[in-house]
Amino acid sequence: MSEKEHENEFEHHVNPDEIHSYMPAVIGLGAGILVATGIIFMLKGFSLTIGAAMVLVFILLILIFLRGEIPRWPKITKDAEAMVKAGGTPGKFHEIGDVGFPTALFLLSEIAFFGGAFVAYFYLRSQALSWPPAGTPHLDVLIPSIQTGLLILSSIMIEWSTAGVKKGNNTAVKFGFLGAVILGAGFAVIQMGYEWPHLLSSGELTVQSGLFGASFFLLTGIHGCHVIAGVLANIVVTIRAFRGQFDKENHGFLEAAGTYWHFVHIVWLFLFAFLWQDGLSYFQVLAA
Repeated sequence: MSEKEHENEFEHHVNPDEIHSYMPAVIGLGAGILVATGIIFMLKGFSLTIGAAMVLVFILLILIFLRGEIPRWPKITKDAEAMVKAGGTPGKFHEIGDVGFPTALFLLSEIAFFGGAFVAYFYLRSQALSWPPAGTPHLDVLIPSIQTGLLILSSIMIEWSTAGVKKGNNTAVKFGFLGAVILGAGFAVIQMGYEWPHLLSSGELTVQSGLFGASFFLLTGIHGCHVIAGVLANIVVTIRAFRGQFDKENHGFLEAAGTYWHFVHIVWLFLFAFLWQDGLSYFQVLAA
């Protein structure tokens, strides 16, 4: 098959305008909040039944998603192979697996990376007589709550931009990612410019504060690095958007950067559940 024929294989993909909606982002955000809340309920002993039910619903949503996605995998693999044989098709990477085959592989490696970090955290936790260990300071839940709000808003802005580029809405394309950059930078400033310096300078919680302190700074640190990387990627997208370099047919990098940012957001929900769980004690009052 000639190179031209390989390229023509891409001409019959589904139009992104026909398949895009806000529902995947809404479902993903809702599922992430659901499982994080369920884990909090079980870890804090609010209600084992309700917590387990939330986690089971999350697993059910994942299974429903896989049921719809698995049949597409052979076609995605075939398209990826054709793209490689054709030497690549500029501007159409977003059409392979929606967000790009390379992006999917990158996210799988990131999932493995954070999965290993969480496994190590829970192993250390399982070896402790109590968790957080006795003497561990109470972490203020207000700061991470504000950060969570910033990430939620930034994800909404990115979805607005992603939908806009597929509908020819240049205003959404430009200011959606610009808003995400500002909100993401705000997240990083709060964490590394306020919370960390406050904890370290006061001695309230440091890397030397036992296993919990080391785990806290390790997990929030590697996540913070990913936030900064995401902000930098979003800055590139914003600059390109203001230069008019994205349109209905060429927006693969924009969509890949947005997908990465959603991933960073979901990881933060797990961190919020695991590290600041004792800050949600007001649920006990409501349950009483």
